[in-house]
Amino acid sequence: MEKYKNASLPISERVEDLLSRMTLDEKIDQMHFFERLNVLCDDVKADKDLPMRAGTFGNLDNLEDEEALDKIQAHFLEKSRLGIPLIMAFESLHGLYNKRATVFPQCIGLAGSFNRENIYEMARVIGRECRAIGVRQVFAPNVDIPRDPRWGRAQETYGEDPYLSGELGAQYVKGVQDEGVAATAKHYIAYGVPEGGINLAPNHVGERELREVMVEPFQKCIDAGVKSVMPAYNEVDGEPVHASKRLLRDLLRGELGFTGTTISDWGAMHMLHTFQHSAKDYLTAGKQAIRAGVDIEAPSPRCYGLEFREAVKNGEIDAALIDEAVRRILILKFELGLFENPYADREARANMHTEAAKNLALKMDEESILLLKNDGILPLDEKKIGKIAVIGNNARDSFLGDYVGQTQACVDFLDGMKARLGEDRVIYARGCNHITTTDEDVAAAVQAAKEADVVLLVLGDSTDTGGGVGGGAFRHDEITCGEGYDAHDLNFLPSQKRLFEEIAEIGKPTVLVLYAGRPFTIQNEVERVNAFMFSWGAGEQSGTAFANLIFGDKTPSAKLSMSMPQTAGHIPCYYNCKVSARGFYKRPGSLASPGRDYVLASPDAWYPFGYGLSYTTLEYTDLRAQKAADGTVSVCVDVENTGGYEIDESVLVYVKMLYCPTTPFVKKLRAFEKVNLKPGEKKTVEFTLTDADFTYVDENMKTVKNEGVHRILVENLSCEIEL
Repeated sequence: MEKYKNASLPISERVEDLLSRMTLDEKIDQMHFFERLNVLCDDVKADKDLPMRAGTFGNLDNLEDEEALDKIQAHFLEKSRLGIPLIMAFESLHGLYNKRATVFPQCIGLAGSFNRENIYEMARVIGRECRAIGVRQVFAPNVDIPRDPRWGRAQETYGEDPYLSGELGAQYVKGVQDEGVAATAKHYIAYGVPEGGINLAPNHVGERELREVMVEPFQKCIDAGVKSVMPAYNEVDGEPVHASKRLLRDLLRGELGFTGTTISDWGAMHMLHTFQHSAKDYLTAGKQAIRAGVDIEAPSPRCYGLEFREAVKNGEIDAALIDEAVRRILILKFELGLFENPYADREARANMHTEAAKNLALKMDEESILLLKNDGILPLDEKKIGKIAVIGNNARDSFLGDYVGQTQACVDFLDGMKARLGEDRVIYARGCNHITTTDEDVAAAVQAAKEADVVLLVLGDSTDTGGGVGGGAFRHDEITCGEGYDAHDLNFLPSQKRLFEEIAEIGKPTVLVLYAGRPFTIQNEVERVNAFMFSWGAGEQSGTAFANLIFGDKTPSAKLSMSMPQTAGHIPCYYNCKVSARGFYKRPGSLASPGRDYVLASPDAWYPFGYGLSYTTLEYTDLRAQKAADGTVSVCVDVENTGGYEIDESVLVYVKMLYCPTTPFVKKLRAFEKVNLKPGEKKTVEFTLTDADFTYVDENMKTVKNEGVHRILVENLSCEIEL
């Protein structure tokens, strides 16, 4: 038996044995990604004697034959000379991209639950459902830090805070990899601050900001053992990431300690030639990428193609770079156990979309839906209400968010209300599409509102479930948010604005519900309604979750993971800014009394990071911090539920450096914990902060501990500690 086939040997020995047997062509094949499922299926049916062609295979959204991946895998194992298995890889951001899989809420909403355990359990479900059809690598988690709410991909992230994003990203990594599926942290690095909020645009991030903000979530994923990283499309200060030795080799591998594989984003390598113009042709792009350290080109070998092979053979490209990349790819395949068992888990296939998974999706939706305004109208008393009007473009086609399968099991908003009250008590009118409307649609919505006791006005975004660049559930001329669907303005579109004005004029009690993948700037509209609820992108149980919250079975507990600006003119708008970032004069003005910082407005957020209402009341008391013998800092705070509803409260701990050799942040989140509190219950919540929570990036771009006085902040409390 060849050494590489002997499962009892160390992986390192097996890899080197296999590598020594491979031709150069076989090695470069491993660096290819193949996505044309229909072509492969036809070739398999024809029993063609295929070369390996690729080491990774994906793009499974049109997968109908549940045995297809196993058939392809078996064919390649039997027909290729060395029998090297494929890695089947696909999108699984908040659920495997497959119509039979469980759909969880979009990631930026999940972040607002501040619940590590939920993310881990979700990732385990995703991992099991991946194994059920044969997928062994996922392109998640997305730990970009979005700092421009106009960007259509903000929804895919865990929000604006690097600590939160890293903590939740690490839980995703652990959960999916505990099920034998490789996670891929993306998009490395600084992708979430594109110029003008336009996807793929340049990112003007300096070295210090890169290290202070963008690195932390990737470092946490690396510390959690993430097996793959996807470089970002963007350029950082003029340097395309896919061509950057500084970012991919020196920083990612050298400083951050990443040892796994890197796979290009879709078409990002050939964009070095066609879009960013750093390479004069595809071969030059391939040379730039391999020298930077990109192991796999997706979705097809343009830059690692035939010209690239010849360039390696004639010595233009160092063959050692090929061995380096292929070695990492083979290590991953051995670590995943693909040489012993590359096939789908048939037992798991029978248990996809279980009741437990659906219940978890419901729980996560309940914890991710935000209550941002409430004048007392909520919760509704279903015994005292006759009829409700459900009106709006997202009532029937509730926004799920990008990169998720088109499940048939979705309980949308209207379904949830009908299930709760019965069809005879729910009057439905669409009122408008996502971008367009008609006089007839508006008239029908107005009539529905007049006939009802309460109006639930359900507006917001539409998306393409495939990510915004391919075919999806919505008409392309109706998509408003997603990959490649960025916004110049954050207000209602004209059709929704018109519908809102018509309904508001009636004067019925109104709850505004927004399903949206980005913040909206609708202060004036929210002032005219009784309550405002917000979902960043629903899970499949969204309608049930909203019903449970609206009628008081549960109290809302979510908090914003991304700040909402007052207007688009208030961008950038994120809480963890530098102390000098939001004005010097501190005399914000208005039309009645112009001022400074701004003349006619405050620079503050409309709703800041961490904001969220509930139906109960909470009292925070007795915050204290103390240095421990081991050098850590113990932080304790008492939290009491003084209201009448049980709640899972997210307790957030921030650190503020009073002084620092490089300008400090206003504050930074450094700990959080979810705590259940029944009415009248009081608990002491404890945290441990380490040296890592009191650091800054010095003038030499090194992360060092800051000595001196630090302020600990929890809710409206603060205390100080000197280090």
